[in-house]
Amino acid sequence: MSTPPPPDIFSAPQSSPMSSIRAFIQRHGEIRNRDAFEDSSSNDSDNLLGTLNVSENAVPFVIDPALAPVNPHNILLDRVRAIKRQRVLSSDALRDFEGFENAQSPMEHMAHIFLVQLENRDMLRLLTLTQEYRVPETLKNTCQDYAWVYLLSPSIMLYKGKNGPTNVLAAMRQLNVLNLPPATETGRCDIVCEIIKKTMTDVRHHIKDKIKQSLKDDSPSHDIAALTRACIGGSKAKPTAALFMRIAFLSCAYPTCVTDKFWDKVDQSLTKTRTDCKTPAELQAVFEAILAQDKAKFGEPDLITHPAVALRDVDQWLLSVNGVAGAAADLTSVSTATSRSF
Repeated sequence: MSTPPPPDIFSAPQSSPMSSIRAFIQRHGEIRNRDAFEDSSSNDSDNLLGTLNVSENAVPFVIDPALAPVNPHNILLDRVRAIKRQRVLSSDALRDFEGFENAQSPMEHMAHIFLVQLENRDMLRLLTLTQEYRVPETLKNTCQDYAWVYLLSPSIMLYKGKNGPTNVLAAMRQLNVLNLPPATETGRCDIVCEIIKKTMTDVRHHIKDKIKQSLKDDSPSHDIAALTRACIGGSKAKPTAALFMRIAFLSCAYPTCVTDKFWDKVDQSLTKTRTDCKTPAELQAVFEAILAQDKAKFGEPDLITHPAVALRDVDQWLLSVNGVAGAAADLTSVSTATSRSF
């Protein structure tokens, strides 16, 4: 059986490549001259970038919206609306969102977002002011650290001075401690000062107890280096030579007043000593003599087990607190000048 020859594609009747589009357009009545459209299409089929030559009798046509090119903006809006339908929003929120999605420019979009952020900020401020103030845990820990360093300062003027908590707060402000309430928020500042005040009470009790324990015959903290280290405990204070002298002064004063008035007695002795000494050199000599008496009574300090820290190795913020502790009674505006005076 012989195989029939393939059809001649050049002689076989062919439908026009524009026939399907022509039928679509004809259905909408956009072209009246069918032949003119066919001729112009065939004449310019190889001129893809040229201008379409339509016969004079052809009527201009409009492409159906279904054939219009896709608009990226419309696609984005459809996507945004689809996302919106996945959320449960109040009527007010829906109205605000419609204003946002109908914005005509990126600048207008940014304006919507920025205005919402400003509203949130205002509401947060109002909420913060109406809620009961609670000191952040990190700030509470910082207040306790500063209270310890203040009372273990070798230059402190008074151990029970009424301005002690205020002075500590002033030192924290000068060193830009985070989360402190503004000075105008006096109620919140009082809450912070109460934390400092309680810590200072605990520190005084701790120091007095360590001195009491060191005076026992079987105490391992006889020498001044060991006693100073015991008084410092887990605080940030450093065992400098100046602090050795101050702890020796407290140890010397303890036997004269073992009652609850111990710290009152200490402050009175400090005030009298400063008044009697005419110059800083005289005051320095008094404390050095007290330290020498302590060494004679309890032995030389064990600097191998409890080494002293040189002043140059003390952190700057500790020196700043020392400067505040050794300044005048009213320290709300005191400078942060460092001091190692007694």
